[in-house]
Amino acid sequence: MSGILKDRDLLSGLLFLAIGGGFAIGALDLSIGTARRMGPGYFPLMIGGLLALIGLALMVKSIIRRRPVPIERLYLRPVTGLTLSICTFAFVIEEAGLVLTCIATVVVAGIASSETKWTENGLIAIGMAAFAVVVFKLLLGLPFRIWW
Repeated sequence: MSGILKDRDLLSGLLFLAIGGGFAIGALDLSIGTARRMGPGYFPLMIGGLLALIGLALMVKSIIRRRPVPIERLYLRPVTGLTLSICTFAFVIEEAGLVLTCIATVVVAGIASSETKWTENGLIAIGMAAFAVVVFKLLLGLPFRIWW
């Protein structure tokens, strides 16, 4: 069992298989429809199935290779920074508007890298906010508030 727990590809495959299988099983509660008339469960079922197949392929590759790929150290900073940036977007978009939400999201995502310079991060945040306003508000006409 200890050899299995040290194989990065096998564990990644198991994770993909579990997540994909979970989505596919959850999609079965929805109307699937057909390829021509897709129901709300069609896309989650297809994506879940595809993710499960990728996981299965990783597991088979790991078993055929017979040499485990060691798991490297887990770096929490990138995982934490990106997770917090997604949460920032989700919690701030309703109250702060599109521009401030984009800026806050990019600034928080900057935590993910130790190489990020605050000046670069600020310029990227302003550029992303401008890009989001042009694409989502002006071109697509989505009902986002730009400011408070």
